[in-house]
Amino acid sequence: MKRIVLPVLFIFLAVLAFGQDLKKTNGYLNDKKLDKAKAEIEAALAKDPANTEALYLKSKLFGLMAENAQFKSQLPADHYAQAFEAFKQAMKDSSNPKITLMVVKDNYQPIFDVYSGYYGEAANAFNDAAAKGDTAGFAKAMNLFIKANEVGQYLAKNKWATIGDVDTTLVLNIGKAALNAKKDNIAREYFKKIADAHIKGLKDSADASYELPYQWLTLDYKEAGDSANMVKYGDIGKQLFPNDDYFDFVQMDYYREKENRPALFKKYDELTEKHPDSTRYHLNYATEIFSYVYNSDEGTVINDKENLLNKLQEQLEKANKLDPSNSSVNLLYAQYYYNKGILALEEAQKIRGAKLTPDQTKKKSELGDAGKDYLTKAIPYAENASKKLEEGFLKAERSKYKSAVNLLQNIYQSLGDKDKLKIFQDKYDQADTKFVN
Repeated sequence: MKRIVLPVLFIFLAVLAFGQDLKKTNGYLNDKKLDKAKAEIEAALAKDPANTEALYLKSKLFGLMAENAQFKSQLPADHYAQAFEAFKQAMKDSSNPKITLMVVKDNYQPIFDVYSGYYGEAANAFNDAAAKGDTAGFAKAMNLFIKANEVGQYLAKNKWATIGDVDTTLVLNIGKAALNAKKDNIAREYFKKIADAHIKGLKDSADASYELPYQWLTLDYKEAGDSANMVKYGDIGKQLFPNDDYFDFVQMDYYREKENRPALFKKYDELTEKHPDSTRYHLNYATEIFSYVYNSDEGTVINDKENLLNKLQEQLEKANKLDPSNSSVNLLYAQYYYNKGILALEEAQKIRGAKLTPDQTKKKSELGDAGKDYLTKAIPYAENASKKLEEGFLKAERSKYKSAVNLLQNIYQSLGDKDKLKIFQDKYDQADTKFVN
């Protein structure tokens, strides 16, 4: 009987003694005698690597050592990873009341230390990389932020902290670090978490720094030729940040590259309606139509040409009303009337023959008169442009000035006014000597 009882009694005493050792270890931790605690925990885990109480105390120890300059250097490089794993293994022992008591007493501090530790190291790595422009440093920051997010989601899963499926600032930082580390696939993954959740800032208040995911995704999918996702994230971005026209511009570039004029002009309609007092938007819209109608490759079929030209004039009128002295608006307005005039004169020239019918004669005369009228209408706009540009004689505006003066030469040549033609020929020839500032 003794041979049966003694081993059982020995085991009981050993367990009791071991439990007392761990109690003493916890005292060392509370008293910040970390070297003694470290020795006790290492010894305990050497005897039983699966001892959950010792594992929990290890996670607690590493958090305390990380905060203590004296002991921080003694930590292994992956101490947060080890602390996280030790804490998880300890919490699996749900039937152990000692574990539950220690965790509640510590208010889950060890796992929060892991979360904040990863986050702090990631932030330091990011700032250091930003100061140096170090791609590898950004990659390090990215990986540390990702690890912090893994811990945060573990906390959320167990309802120990109020953290959403998207840990807003942390996920944004992962995306930013990935972007700077040139890890576009990871940037895309985490920016989509922000965008798919329609996050625009903390506590649903708009924050300009949160525009980045929507801007980058819109551009990224545009460059990938994925119009569906380009529009998807562009539209979400516009919804959350209605004052940012970036999303429209990216989509407009895409439609321009794909030569999808109806979609492009629809975007311009939206923008000019949204910003009725923007000279720039009205001018850009008019310029876009002008380029399409008059500068397209030969043989290009211009659909709905007359309506487009009417829209062009409408936009020019609005831009000119907003800023009558704007040289770009005046120059384009002059070019618009000049083109109409030259086309009318060319149509008149096509009506020829030994004997013209009365209708043909009338038509030829009407087209000739209309052409001259359009050329005459172009003159004040071209002169306004040239006079405005002469105010500073800025070298950067020389090309635009010469375009305006050359246009006036062509107009007066077509109208047969040799005196005015000479004036503007001289202005053109002297431009290179005057626009030197």
